[in-house]
Amino acid sequence: MDAAIVVALLGIALLVGELLLSTSGVLAALGALGLVAGGILALESDSGAADYVGPALIALGVLSLVAFYFITRKVIEAHEGPARTGADELLGAIAEVRSALDPEGQVWIEGALWRARLTSGDGPVGLGDRVTVEAVEGLTLVVRAGSPAGQAEEGAS
Repeated sequence: MDAAIVVALLGIALLVGELLLSTSGVLAALGALGLVAGGILALESDSGAADYVGPALIALGVLSLVAFYFITRKVIEAHEGPARTGADELLGAIAEVRSALDPEGQVWIEGALWRARLTSGDGPVGLGDRVTVEAVEGLTLVVRAGSPAGQAEEGAS
């Protein structure tokens, strides 16, 4: 059972090391495999505690691997592509008209009231209609009447 304890403690140390260091999950995977190996070694020992320590270490190792897999996928998805913030985040978003746009008025988007101006050629847009943000010029949104077909109305509420 002594070897099983050493291997399990090494696995736990590797899991803790992953929390403290940026190794892209290498230490987490090795730590989880160390817990499984410690559980297998515990099952092979003649100790009375091996009947519950072995399966517990194996289960903990498998759960760690599963958690590592799902968390790593989410982290990779979060880091794909450049982050859009500020004015860039508003481009293409849907806004709700709060005062008629003829050609200027106000729209509600992302929890804030913005001054808005219709693109040239668009007729007046009434209260409660949806518009799509085309550009941001200072503190004024340049919008176009209507919203793209099939796009969720995430910005307006």
